[in-house]
Amino acid sequence: MDKKEIEKMLMTDIDNSREKAFEIAQFIFDHPEISRQEYESSEYLAHYLEKEGFEVEMPYCGIPTAFKATRKNGNGPRIAYMAEYDALPGIGHGCGHHWIASTSLMAGITLAKALDYLEGEVTVFGTPGEETGEGKPYMVDQGAFDGYQAALEIHPQGCTSLELDMIAIGGIDITFTGTASHAGAAPYNGVNALDAVITFFNSVNAMRQQLRDGTRVHGIITEGGTAVNIIPETGKIRIEVRAKEMDYWNEVLDRVVKCAEGAALATGCELEWHHFEPTCAGLLINKNLEKLFMENMKDFPEFVESGDRFAGGASDVGNVSQVIPTFHPMMKFVENGASVHTVEFRDASLSDYAKERAIDCIKILTKTGLQLLEDHELAYSL
Repeated sequence: MDKKEIEKMLMTDIDNSREKAFEIAQFIFDHPEISRQEYESSEYLAHYLEKEGFEVEMPYCGIPTAFKATRKNGNGPRIAYMAEYDALPGIGHGCGHHWIASTSLMAGITLAKALDYLEGEVTVFGTPGEETGEGKPYMVDQGAFDGYQAALEIHPQGCTSLELDMIAIGGIDITFTGTASHAGAAPYNGVNALDAVITFFNSVNAMRQQLRDGTRVHGIITEGGTAVNIIPETGKIRIEVRAKEMDYWNEVLDRVVKCAEGAALATGCELEWHHFEPTCAGLLINKNLEKLFMENMKDFPEFVESGDRFAGGASDVGNVSQVIPTFHPMMKFVENGASVHTVEFRDASLSDYAKERAIDCIKILTKTGLQLLEDHELAYSL
């Protein structure tokens, strides 16, 4: 079977499997589970892939709700699709992860049928905890994506954008420890941890003027004393840093820590700090994958590049992009213009319009993966 015949076969198979795609999305939508609690969703998806002939490892990378599902023929290019399925607290699937799960699974299942004629490997990774960055960073650190030629997924949104400014984000918890004393009778015996907190924020505010455009430092006070007449013994802060490049993110974090060290020194407090979340790296857009995806997208007129770069957003897909070629576009799934993380987007995300866009995305993802399986030189030169 030649290339055109294989593609035609796969596209026909997608059309014939429409209801399967809708069934997967509906199940995930109806069973919203927050990050790292996606037990029902991950089991459903892994079992679905197992029934389709994939070899499934679950749990994976020590994460109970992560999985790896693979079909292989020989030693050709290795193509990965990433499935996300965690929901938002209080909103459910307002981020469209039910469609990320469905489109990635169906693209993987469809492309794997080409392995009857082509050498290579197709893997669907179940990546939990995207909303909190507690999935892909751990999987990347354990080498889950090593050796793959490409990782693909789409993200539903209110408009289509292939060029995303998804930046690095990570945060730390800071604790200042002083000495409690009566604020009226003997304040001179106290060491005021709240003073350290205030000094820290003043230092960060002074630093902001010298930060590069697009960099953000934002935080909250989580503890600042227990009684107004007691010198606060403990002051706690949770703070996040966002930056476009990882090297600069590390530089800014170091400056934030120095602000904390200076505040501790100025007030006489002890200082402790630690990361409260994994660091999500900035997204690197592979231009070759973008070009392939864009060419394949031309057959689907509902997807028109909006030019919106979604500056300031973040995703743990960025960590994958730091180690292998990755493509993660935003694709228009709703007609009301609603953005993700809203009730309005959630409520429109299972419309007939959204279902048609999902089928379109499965075709684009499958075509892109097929081109990489067919052209080993292209795949290995990404």
